[in-house]
Amino acid sequence: MPCLKCGSDLPDALRFRVLEVHTLHIRDFNGERIIQALGEFKNYEICTACALKGARAFLYPSGLILRKCFAFVMLAIAGVILSLAITFGESWPELEGVFAVKALGPIAVIAGLSGVIGRAREILRTRDEVRRMSHDEALRYSAYAILLENALKKYNDNDITYIPVNKETLSMTPSQLAGKYDLLPAISLKAHELIRKEGEFDG
Repeated sequence: MPCLKCGSDLPDALRFRVLEVHTLHIRDFNGERIIQALGEFKNYEICTACALKGARAFLYPSGLILRKCFAFVMLAIAGVILSLAITFGESWPELEGVFAVKALGPIAVIAGLSGVIGRAREILRTRDEVRRMSHDEALRYSAYAILLENALKKYNDNDITYIPVNKETLSMTPSQLAGKYDLLPAISLKAHELIRKEGEFDG
């Protein structure tokens, strides 16, 4: 089986077995509700070269922070430009007294900076977690993160998420599965049953 990330077919790849969860978000006059169904078991492999590269990115996350925070930085810059344009732009005098329009710039700046800070903190927390792992644990953690990044995320209108079949999920109760993987109660019961009966442990 080729690596999901780079397509190489190496014997020392890290192997994973996951169970698909399909979630459909429905918005109507009563708010938002979801419909969930379980998909198939899938087997994936991530080569050790990709896993090692990913682990290094977690341990030295400057590039990861730049990539993950780029959209928030652009939002903050757009907010600054909008604020300056409305404040000093002679072509928009009719907008100077409109509070809702004048507030857009500062709101965008605050949202952008908050996003940068929040995402950077999250990445640095992950770095600290990976630093405490053994070499093999860090490789496996990185490989699974690569799997989630590259596996199919949508099927028609359904969002697709994954439950790994491993020691942790095999020892979980249905309520624990529901809490960690955002499952409806009936779906968590079915997932628990399938993982224990049909899931092949990935090691």
